[in-house]
Amino acid sequence: MSVCAQQIEAFASTRLCVLRDDIGDNRSVLVAPAQDSKPDEINRILSTTGGLTFVAITPERAASFMLSPMCGVTSTKRQTLRPGVLAQYTSVEAREGVSTGISAADRATTIRILGGAHPHPRSLVKPGHIFPVGTRQGGCLVKAEIPEAALDAVTLAGFSDAALFVDFLDSAGEFLSATEATRWAREHKIPTITISELIQHRLILEPLVVRLSEAMLPTREAGTVKAIAYRSTIHDVEHVALVKGDLATDKPVVVRVQVENTVSDVFGGASPATRPQITGSLRALAEHASGVLLYLRRGSLLESPLFNDSTPALHTSSREAAGMREYGVGAQILRNLGITQIELLSSSQKNLIGLDSFGISVVAQRPIPATSTLSQE
Repeated sequence: MSVCAQQIEAFASTRLCVLRDDIGDNRSVLVAPAQDSKPDEINRILSTTGGLTFVAITPERAASFMLSPMCGVTSTKRQTLRPGVLAQYTSVEAREGVSTGISAADRATTIRILGGAHPHPRSLVKPGHIFPVGTRQGGCLVKAEIPEAALDAVTLAGFSDAALFVDFLDSAGEFLSATEATRWAREHKIPTITISELIQHRLILEPLVVRLSEAMLPTREAGTVKAIAYRSTIHDVEHVALVKGDLATDKPVVVRVQVENTVSDVFGGASPATRPQITGSLRALAEHASGVLLYLRRGSLLESPLFNDSTPALHTSSREAAGMREYGVGAQILRNLGITQIELLSSSQKNLIGLDSFGISVVAQRPIPATSTLSQE
């Protein structure tokens, strides 16, 4: 049994664990199942951490409660909210069985409803003292963030799809260091789980992509390449890997991961200029013995930045930053191709957080070769 499996088994008994983001900002939180939440559990968590009470839930559960997104969310260190990363809903309170909503007993009642077997919108009122947070389908394999990881830990331990998580804060309101959080867990005999351990554990249990078919594809920039189609089991869309040469090599493979932007990819445009990136990446493949252009589809034209934001140029950087953490599907495809070392093609320096958890290491990064507009016509 792996270390992560042992910790999850212990979590099922203790109903409390320390979750550490060892691949991001090194933030630590206390996690507990929302299901059957008890006042003494909530009191212990609140007196230990000093943070706000967030509850990570699945999209299905959020829809069942008819939760609405919180408007005007700003990024504060205490709340640990980052625009485009956390999908926070309007705070909630139990409709019945509470007084002020502040006490441990009142919060336990609300949290228990959020994790209950039969979600119903009339069981909650808004606003309140509990902050539901949306998660991505596929959990930490798709988005390596605290909410997704907390929900994964809770469901893997056998509880319902709702996870209470509260930041470990010190007396000054700052994040507790990983060393201090781990020391606290050992002293109180509470299991500690890291996001990278959860990723590795889930990769063993549940692959997210299925290899469908392959064909030879002639291209102008890279010559004839092998096109391999994959289906995502969580997004129900197909992705394609364009493979040049033999990937069974002990040398690093040149890799470009390109997220679909249908309008710009097909019709061009400079906001963002993705078509030159594709052309340049194919040209880079032609210059090397082996390489991969991995094209990840969004699944809907409406998810294109053109239709998803009134000012796509201003939103591009934040979208890219969030997208770099949603690497799970792409990493699994690269793993399926047998790639363990990559030279990443990127126009800017990227930090592929947690890629090591998939057994893939970035040994170098190189810019995408420049292409002129004329050369693409």
